[in-house]
Amino acid sequence: MIAAQRILILTGIALIACTMAFGVGYAIFDEHQTLVGMGMHLATGFMEASGGNMEAAYAALDSYGSLSQEYRNEVHSHGHWGMLSLILIVLGLVFKRLSLAEGQGVLLAWVLALGAALFPLGVLLQIGPAAGLGKVLSMLGSSGMILGLLFAAYRLLRPSNQGASELV
Repeated sequence: MIAAQRILILTGIALIACTMAFGVGYAIFDEHQTLVGMGMHLATGFMEASGGNMEAAYAALDSYGSLSQEYRNEVHSHGHWGMLSLILIVLGLVFKRLSLAEGQGVLLAWVLALGAALFPLGVLLQIGPAAGLGKVLSMLGSSGMILGLLFAAYRLLRPSNQGASELV
């Protein structure tokens, strides 16, 4: 196994472990409370609107919107970490097929590994006071993943003289 493969596969495994731990902790300590809060704010908003108290209705619906955005960011981060980690592992398994020089392969592996870690982390950070940093990390991580995957796809799809025994 070459260095780039180790980077991709080990990062993928580490991200899977982290996303599983995050998912369990999130489900136990935050998800259900957030969903209850969303339901309460939504019901309050409609109740206040039916009573003609539009200011209170708007405030409750704004609170619902904030909690809903938080929920989406947390769920999407969890899902993206899991899927991106699987992409890293699969790409790690066929990485020799890209036929890159060792330095190029290690650079590509680090770009993909960092992108897979930073993109969902940035989405999570957009919830709190570090929203600006979260947006930057999301953009850097997603850009790294897009460019890295495009390059890997290009290398995988180009005509090759390699035999099937050289795939792994």
